[in-house]
Amino acid sequence: MQDKFIRIISPISLPAVLLFDGAVGYYFVVAFKKILEDESVFSALFLIIQIVAVVIAFLTTREVLRHGVKITDKSVEFTALDSNNKVFFDEIERVEVLKDTKASLKKNFVSRYSSLIFYLSDDTVLTVELGITTKKKLALIEQEITSRLVKTEEEAE
Repeated sequence: MQDKFIRIISPISLPAVLLFDGAVGYYFVVAFKKILEDESVFSALFLIIQIVAVVIAFLTTREVLRHGVKITDKSVEFTALDSNNKVFFDEIERVEVLKDTKASLKKNFVSRYSSLIFYLSDDTVLTVELGITTKKKLALIEQEITSRLVKTEEEAE
């Protein structure tokens, strides 16, 4: 099987990041036009601030688009985590997904996070919070991991 990368982007975060990127781009154009019209200290400061904002916007967008699940023949890697982000298929006994979809006005965003629960061969349980995802994306991740687990078990026999 080929290596697969499934991007995890919250339905809320992508439009928000694109909106902020658009605003930064707009204000960069305004700052650039202002410096051409009036070469004052305030115009130069405005342009410098906008250059910094463009760099921050680029880095933020890149970071949001890098979060995901990288699935290879031997392991599952979660790119949003800094440490303990790799789980090998030969260590996994089974995997479950959890997503709370019940209606409630009392629950906050953290209660709506999607989770992957790995039951490992050494009788430990590893839970990975994926954040807010769609049901379709979560089902795709579960399907990929389960299909590779079955393949790993068949190769072991």
